[in-house]
Amino acid sequence: MSGNAYVGEKMTKKDFLKNYWRNYLYLEERFLATGNYVSIEKENNDAFSFEYLSLFILLCNEIDSISTEFCNWIEKQKKNRNIGIKVDIIKTIYPNLSNLRVITNGQFEGYNFVPFLKFDENSAEWWKDYTYVKHYRSQKDEKTGKPNYYKANLKNVFTALSALYLLSRLFFEKLDGNSSDAELISAVFNGYEG
Repeated sequence: MSGNAYVGEKMTKKDFLKNYWRNYLYLEERFLATGNYVSIEKENNDAFSFEYLSLFILLCNEIDSISTEFCNWIEKQKKNRNIGIKVDIIKTIYPNLSNLRVITNGQFEGYNFVPFLKFDENSAEWWKDYTYVKHYRSQKDEKTGKPNYYKANLKNVFTALSALYLLSRLFFEKLDGNSSDAELISAVFNGYEG
């Protein structure tokens, strides 16, 4: 069996809901549960914890996974690609990806997410922070003098969640099938604009 579950057939919206959206909802629920301990407000953006560390890694791994699936769907071929290349491939069908703003629900109105804004040069700061957390967690940041695991904070986790939500919406829109966008209900986000 090939590594691509959709060889010879296209992924449908139903497949997407089962294989990706369920996991998004699980991660979103875990994120919202952190609000029981740290209020999800800009004033707490620098708050870090082991739960944020776990969520940050899981969210970015899921972003990597869905962007791989999306790129394979676009190019119809499997290749090893870094996140910058994947974002560039997604931009071939969404040229304004870098400018898309994720709309937060009312309780999070202070936040403004444009998660792929800085992926034009290299990668966004939050993705760089993920790389430091994943590979160099205990090393100290040269600027702050703090260990890199401090980068697993509320702001980066929330930004990663917004990026995963946006990629999910964009990919879902392109898939064949009878499901509607109304099935992508989020407790945190309400679409995108730009």
